Amino acid sequence: MNIRFLETVLWLARLRSIKATAEKLCITHTAISNRIASIESDLGVRLFVRSELGFEPTAEGRRFIDQAQIIIDDYQKLRRMMLDPAEMRGQVRVGAVSTLIPTLFPPLVKTIREEYPHISLSVTTQLSELLLVELDAGRRDIVLVSITPPADAGVVVVPLFSFSMCFVASPSLGVPLDRPLSPQDLARFPVIGYPHGTPSQARLDSYFADEAQQTVVIHASAAVPTNVQMASSGIGICAVPRVVVQQEIDRGALVELPVAKPFVAVNYVAVFADREHSDLPRGVAALARQAAKLYCQAANPAWAWEDESTDAVQEDM
Repeated sequence: MNIRFLETVLWLARLRSIKATAEKLCITHTAISNRIASIESDLGVRLFVRSELGFEPTAEGRRFIDQAQIIIDDYQKLRRMMLDPAEMRGQVRVGAVSTLIPTLFPPLVKTIREEYPHISLSVTTQLSELLLVELDAGRRDIVLVSITPPADAGVVVVPLFSFSMCFVASPSLGVPLDRPLSPQDLARFPVIGYPHGTPSQARLDSYFADEAQQTVVIHASAAVPTNVQMASSGIGICAVPRVVVQQEIDRGALVELPVAKPFVAVNYVAVFADREHSDLPRGVAALARQAAKLYCQAANPAWAWEDESTDAVQEDM
């Protein structure tokens, strides 16, 4: 019996499926069955029984799981205490939403290069929900997203910061700027939106709920820079984090629209799988939180701020 065997029991209890557990741990179905059988034989107890819901822990299994979780947590803390970050090597596969590339990534990459000089980064940008699927499938080590997964999803969630949102448009679109605009006023112009079913589009739909019949939504890219470019071209108005359009506003390509009803702020988090040997993703998450703090200190506090819960996870990291 070793840490990997204990981890297998915990994941089977969580996922209730040998197939799903094998996919999560990147090993064969047979290896999962053999690990469980080896522990049961060693202890002389039955850890799981089959039911309509899948594999269910027995009473002995639940007691085993409680103690196994303590052992794994202590083991991971010991590894983090003993490992020298400067000597760690390998690749970290990072997924991020496009908003964070010009904001969080510059200070984050600089800090990673200083703290982990032998670590290489593989970065991809995508929708938050797709990045979480990639993480769950083991194709990403850590993702920086605007969706907080459920607490029981087998992941660690590290709050980063929040961005205020604003509506912007090209001056050529002729949107009135002399008074606060209601959602009804804004709905008279084409709205550059996001793909159907995404949280970003859901926020827009909620904002314009009372004007749904008259709102013309152009469902555009999931990438904020693309939507900003479309707005700069005079195609319509769009809702974006205020911090990402300062250059366009400074050079007159966009104007911030005065609104009577503020748009909801967007919260960003780092998420990585809570599994054995998660030292690098855990370290990158801690550095991402530091980078977020530095970014907020330099930004307008009305546009970017740390989540109140950020400090609460410090001891766990």
